[in-house]
Amino acid sequence: MEWRIELHTHTTVSDGSVSPEELVRLAYRKRLAGIAITDHNTFRGSILGSRALKIHDINLIILYGNEVRTSWGDVLVICSQPPSGEPPRDPFQLREWSSYNGCILIAAHPYHLARSSIWFKVRKYSGLFDAIEVWNPRGIPLLNMPAMIDVQKLGKPGVSGSDSHVAAEVGVAPVVLDWEPSSADEVVEAIVKGRVKPTIAIPPFRAYLEMAAWAIARRFKAAGLL
Repeated sequence: MEWRIELHTHTTVSDGSVSPEELVRLAYRKRLAGIAITDHNTFRGSILGSRALKIHDINLIILYGNEVRTSWGDVLVICSQPPSGEPPRDPFQLREWSSYNGCILIAAHPYHLARSSIWFKVRKYSGLFDAIEVWNPRGIPLLNMPAMIDVQKLGKPGVSGSDSHVAAEVGVAPVVLDWEPSSADEVVEAIVKGRVKPTIAIPPFRAYLEMAAWAIARRFKAAGLL
């Protein structure tokens, strides 16, 4: 049996279309074993998601996440417990902050175009990262290939993340464990030790329809028309 953990998601706390409560309910319905809510530059989404789990008694492992826009580009911070303080934007300081809080750093979509990616700094400063996101289904699939090569050359764990912004994307590309984790600590440890397997998949067609509708709705909201 396999257990699936979603490591890259967004909610209405940043630029996603579903609320943290809706996201954890959706993850449970999709039979995920756990989920990291990684809203941009804030842990608030994952904190709200954790509260929703307790209120509704949902059996799901929650990881506290944040997609930090560093001075180099986007880096996923994943923690088993709510961290203290705000993560710095400087990558070297972020490494220290992460270690102090018992969190891990994952280079998010490092080579994707038109996104805030860290590019070749993942190679030059590989020691800063605990893992590399080798598969992100958003964008051009071939742009994941350099990251796949990196994990082989650098000896780093490779993970996948759906980078979901709409409901249909949730659970498209989770990491997979062949044993049942009992806590967030075990999931974090499994990532660091490379005991997870990335999922190589693309979103279903309905996800692209939802993405397009959400992009239009956001523009209307920004213009004050909704």
